[in-house]
Amino acid sequence: MEVSVPEELKDRRELMRTLILAYIGLKQPRVHLGEIGEELGVSLQAVHNYVKELVEEGYVEKRGRAEYALTNRGAERAMEAVNNIRRFSTRVAEELGRRMTWAAIAAEDIEEGDTVYLYMENGLLYASKSRKTTARAVAKADAKEGQDVPVTNIEGEIPGLERGEVVFVCVPSAREGGTRKADLEKLKRLIEEEDYDLIGAAGTTARAALNMLEVEPDLKFGVINGALIAAAKGLRVLVVLSSPMLHRAKRKADQRGVKYRIEYV
Repeated sequence: MEVSVPEELKDRRELMRTLILAYIGLKQPRVHLGEIGEELGVSLQAVHNYVKELVEEGYVEKRGRAEYALTNRGAERAMEAVNNIRRFSTRVAEELGRRMTWAAIAAEDIEEGDTVYLYMENGLLYASKSRKTTARAVAKADAKEGQDVPVTNIEGEIPGLERGEVVFVCVPSAREGGTRKADLEKLKRLIEEEDYDLIGAAGTTARAALNMLEVEPDLKFGVINGALIAAAKGLRVLVVLSSPMLHRAKRKADQRGVKYRIEYV
């Protein structure tokens, strides 16, 4: 499949204009040009010049002091550019993922060079010579049944690799009253009424909340990263955390493209 680099990435000036359009779209109507400059690593004067151009070209409208918004034309242009970059980055990520070496569990004895078929089960990647699936790869080493085996040249969709979800349940921080202010009944309902593969407690207040419900978390250390990795492998995870940790957790989930939702108790 041909991979074409979008114009927005070929030309630094066009990339900067695209980023500014996207930033204004996210922050409108209160947009500080200095904040854009800090975020993009360029001078305030440079941002001012770019925004002036975009206003003159009808992509952005100035509504007042430090107030900017995308016009319909600007929103369409930003969406087109972002989609061009997204399609390119997705294609590159897919190709890199195919060429990378992955670790799988050998479903039976495998020899180096064998064509194997891949599937996910309970969050683990398996390689099999006999269980044919829509994804195949090449084994890079000998492996006995149950042993790890490196595989590469992955082709096709791996069954069971659907992305999971993280449910972030935010409890008040210690400063906000901690478990004394938390709605533990709601937390109990969230745990009991939905099915989760894993439950994690990030921080002392979160652990105390689960302790009070006599729930032993599966994830106790490196909870946020562990939950995101598990979700990327198709698992559904509930993570209890305090409000100061929520922003960092959301940022990491967004960076990794992991689906999540937030509940407050």
